[in-house]
Amino acid sequence: MLIDCYECKAKISDTAASCPHCGALPEDSDRSLSVTVTDLDMRFMTIFWFMVKASVAAVPAVIFVYVAATVVRGVLTPLFNL
Repeated sequence: MLIDCYECKAKISDTAASCPHCGALPEDSDRSLSVTVTDLDMRFMTIFWFMVKASVAAVPAVIFVYVAATVVRGVLTPLFNL
C-alpha cells in the first residue's frame, strides 16, 4: 500500500523505513525499532576489581612502548645529526 510522505508528499510504501526521496522518517512511531535495555547485575566490587586488574595489565604495555620509543629515538638521533 502506498502512502504520502508527510515531508515531500511523494508516494512511498507503508513499510518503508524512510522516504527514498527526502529521507524523512515515518510519522508512525509504533513501527520504529525497539531498544532493549538490560541490567548487567554486577556489584560495585566486581567492577572495581575488574578495573584494578585492567590497570595492572596495562603497566607492561606502557613500559614496552616507552622502551621501544627510547630505542627508536636512540637509533634515529645519530642519523639526523649527519
